Amino acid sequence: MSAPAVTVTTSWDDGHRLDLRLAGLLARHDIPGTFYIAPRNGELREPDRLAPAQIGELAEGFEIGGHTLSHLPLTKLSEQRAWEEIRSGKTELEDAAGRPLTSFCYPMGRYRRRDVRLVARAGFSLARTVSRSSLTTGDLLEMATTVNAYRHLVDGPLAVRLALGNPRRIARYFFDWDALAMRWFDLCLASGGVFHLWGHSWEVDARGDWERLERVLAYISRVPGVRYVTNGQLAEAPEAAR
Repeated sequence: MSAPAVTVTTSWDDGHRLDLRLAGLLARHDIPGTFYIAPRNGELREPDRLAPAQIGELAEGFEIGGHTLSHLPLTKLSEQRAWEEIRSGKTELEDAAGRPLTSFCYPMGRYRRRDVRLVARAGFSLARTVSRSSLTTGDLLEMATTVNAYRHLVDGPLAVRLALGNPRRIARYFFDWDALAMRWFDLCLASGGVFHLWGHSWEVDARGDWERLERVLAYISRVPGVRYVTNGQLAEAPEAAR
């Protein structure tokens, strides 16, 4: 019997200058990544945003994805304003990256049905959410993920389930997101599916988690038989992502 099909993809949000450091880690471990960038992100100081030249540099080795122009939650905008944010963010990034964009990420994970339609209208074939704990993509315009490079306090029940009741493992999976990520990867290897790691470079830095991130990247990289792709490549072969 053949081994189950396993795909690994990663994505990184917001467009902070530390994305360049993160890209270096991905490159070291031969792991593709999609960087969702809001080129005029109002939550970042201008010196902390990736400049157009840096976006172009990043695009040489990784996929660039849309994240609106200024990282405003779409649910708080009128339909016209939401469309302008999605469209103008895409245009500005395509100018900087020098290539068309096909992947999008909803700012803060907030969206409604209207916004899904707008994203498709703008020409995106895939849109990532912040929904976690999945080894399938689901609907490609509302794509789920597996694990976030961040410790979530709501993950207690998940830790219990994945640890099969073992108290020491429960504590480890709850307090150490890297241990949780590696457990998810083991499950994906066993059952097949899509392992999707995502996060924010600025958050990794703020929490001193670079070593944790590198530990996970080393664990999931260069595994024989595993397919490593960008988010956009999932949309090119959706049958392999379900």
